[in-house]
Amino acid sequence: MGGDEPSRLRRDSDVAETAPLLANERPRRPSHRTRVSVTSITDFHVPKIHNGRTIVNFLCVIILISSSATGFAAIPETRLLEDAACRQYYGVDGTTTGPIDEKLCKVNAIQNKVAFILAIQSSSDAAAGFLAAFPWGLAADRIGRKPVVSLALTGSLLGILWAMTVVYFHNIFPVELIWLSSAGNFLGGGSAVIAGIVLSMIADSTTEEERAVAFMRVHVASLCGNLGAPALSGLIMARAGPWPPIWIAFAVIAISGIAFLFVPETLKHHPDQENIIEPDTVEEGGGGSETFGLKSRVSHVIARFKESLLMLKSTSLILLLITGLVSPPVLYGTVQFMAQFLSKRYGIELYKTGYVQSTYGAAQVVQALVILPWLTRYVMKSTTPKRIRAPDEHHRDLSLARWSYTLVAIGIFVLGLAPTLSTFIFGLLLMALGSSFNSMTRSLMSLYVDPEHRSRLFSLVAMVEVVGSVYAQPFLAALFALGMNLGGGWIGLPYYGLSVLIATAAILLYFVKVPDEA
Repeated sequence: MGGDEPSRLRRDSDVAETAPLLANERPRRPSHRTRVSVTSITDFHVPKIHNGRTIVNFLCVIILISSSATGFAAIPETRLLEDAACRQYYGVDGTTTGPIDEKLCKVNAIQNKVAFILAIQSSSDAAAGFLAAFPWGLAADRIGRKPVVSLALTGSLLGILWAMTVVYFHNIFPVELIWLSSAGNFLGGGSAVIAGIVLSMIADSTTEEERAVAFMRVHVASLCGNLGAPALSGLIMARAGPWPPIWIAFAVIAISGIAFLFVPETLKHHPDQENIIEPDTVEEGGGGSETFGLKSRVSHVIARFKESLLMLKSTSLILLLITGLVSPPVLYGTVQFMAQFLSKRYGIELYKTGYVQSTYGAAQVVQALVILPWLTRYVMKSTTPKRIRAPDEHHRDLSLARWSYTLVAIGIFVLGLAPTLSTFIFGLLLMALGSSFNSMTRSLMSLYVDPEHRSRLFSLVAMVEVVGSVYAQPFLAALFALGMNLGGGWIGLPYYGLSVLIATAAILLYFVKVPDEA
């Protein structure tokens, strides 16, 4: 009996090392093991969850606040970069008080440079976030969600501080050094990790029945945060210049980080895991077992990633994944790039473009809360004309996804054609009617895999969208530069190209088939 004990414990350790990372897939350790965990000495205590609804409400408030940061900072940042490039173009001393008249900064050479700087910045952010997401995702599963989010928000603050420093001292630093602000994403993983962790925390805290509603509430909170910020930023810029909105964005992120400290940790541990030596902790002297444990975890996750690729047996699922490549360009085409485009094409000041962005955001909220719920019910009614009536929820989602992509493609094409600002806004309203296109395709993807594999599936989706984020802004910037050189109506070339991308994705959806077992 005594001689068998070490080998039995070793087998327990091996099982624990090869167990899935998901909390609900871990085998329970024997409850009679009551040794004190080494990690419990250095790590904070993970509180137990008492009220999932309270956690979701708290997260919605934080998302509402934090999502406004981009809206506050995007337009002022564009204006400051434009002013710096304008000073360099005209050879104006950087110490001259007050910005240069914005009308003088709309020449093609200046706009090309601004678009190029923002494009590289966007791609750098996406690439840094992609590289950092994997290790910080491991850390979130190991030490908890809260510390990783806190680090990610700290990295975002450091990135903003560096960008502000470069722009403020543009007479000393080349404005291209703003690209180094992407390094902040290596601390915590940036916005992509934050978004993933928030969704994980909601999944941790809710039941299957509550989860869909909770996700929708967070989505609406994010929309509302993005809704008012650009217009409010424009109002502040009109009265106080571009710097105050950027400081507000900085403060908003800091407040979100502080508020996150009060959210209960949701990384669930089984009761019998408390006060146990983890297999990868130091137990018999030396630090080698900790290193071995980390390598084992990394190897395990890589193996799980390879297994995830085996899910792609369905042609329909592969086509749905491909559509994820076009989501980031649509997003970028309606935020910072759109502000620059509107200012150049229609000769309006940058701060006024925030009102257009807020109009688009308001239309998206109406679509998500009013139009889409009504439409999903209408196409399922027996009284609905047979031509548009869906036989079940899965075919309904596929039909709505096809129509959504088509509406977005038409709306974006109108943006490129629009000779007036009012026509441009009409195109945005058409886009808003199809703004659920991404949610629809994600819902369809879940039909092709077993429930226990869906988290892996959405990890692949996130990776595809990161690839889309890397090329999105350079793609728009290159077409913008070409369109300005061609002149005339060709200035709308970025949106023509984007419309072709979305139309291609819409065509792919007509080859998607709902699985028979759905």
